[in-house]
Amino acid sequence: MIGSCLCGTVRYELSGPHRAFVHCHCSICRKHHGSLFSSNVAVDPEHLRWLEGEDSIVRYRSSKALERAFCRHCGSIVPIIAGDLAFCPAGALSNLDMKPQAHIFVASKSPSDKITDSLPQFPEYPPGYGRAVPGPQVPPLTEGVVQGSCLCGEVAFEFDDVPRRMVNCHCSRCRISRGAAHATNVFARSAKFRWTRRAGRVRTYKVPDAEQFTTTFCERCGSLLPSPFEKIRQHLVPVGSLDTPLGITPTVNIYVASKTSWFDITDGLPQFDELPPLEQRREFLIG
Repeated sequence: MIGSCLCGTVRYELSGPHRAFVHCHCSICRKHHGSLFSSNVAVDPEHLRWLEGEDSIVRYRSSKALERAFCRHCGSIVPIIAGDLAFCPAGALSNLDMKPQAHIFVASKSPSDKITDSLPQFPEYPPGYGRAVPGPQVPPLTEGVVQGSCLCGEVAFEFDDVPRRMVNCHCSRCRISRGAAHATNVFARSAKFRWTRRAGRVRTYKVPDAEQFTTTFCERCGSLLPSPFEKIRQHLVPVGSLDTPLGITPTVNIYVASKTSWFDITDGLPQFDELPPLEQRREFLIG
């Protein structure tokens, strides 16, 4: 299997047997990936081989036990080695021929996350795989304002809109950049959005052949952050980056034609092969 970052600078290969394939709902993964959960394949470290761009990887130590890694150019999540395992972001892998085996750290999952499949669930690690570490501290919250931040806490933002729609996007760009089964986002009006801390740490990568698609991330820890969509005057906000709990759950699945083969949609929500028809986009995406 070959994996890569969104800009193609970092490429890697997995071989040999897989040790595990899980969805992780811990607050650290959610912050770093910007998603409701991460999806990772675990292999022995000798079965991970860097093909290109290893010198473009930035590593951020999120705990004593674990470093997070990302491409310095596009912010995409890339593999890490922790102890006797290499963890590889499943959303960035081609030809992955196995299905996820379990949900872990379900006790830490987002209130916006509803698990609707029949996979086994574990409150933290499965027995025998280690102990949980503390997640990022939630900063003081302001009523009436939606707040968010990166994993290292250096970058923060807020907006005055309270989103009414939450969107699961299965496009390949979202999957590769976040390393997850899909992205989950809300929209905020750009006129109501502002960076409140260390905006100078924010980096943005524009996909060359895309009309609007960009990824935005913290240059220190690689956490995915809100990106401007200038054409519609909205910011696309990764739900995992939010500190303010939202009283909503996903309402639609888009770009399902690009969905990865190993993830089954079981939530019963409306599905669209790409974007909803023009006359329905406000209804399904922004509300």
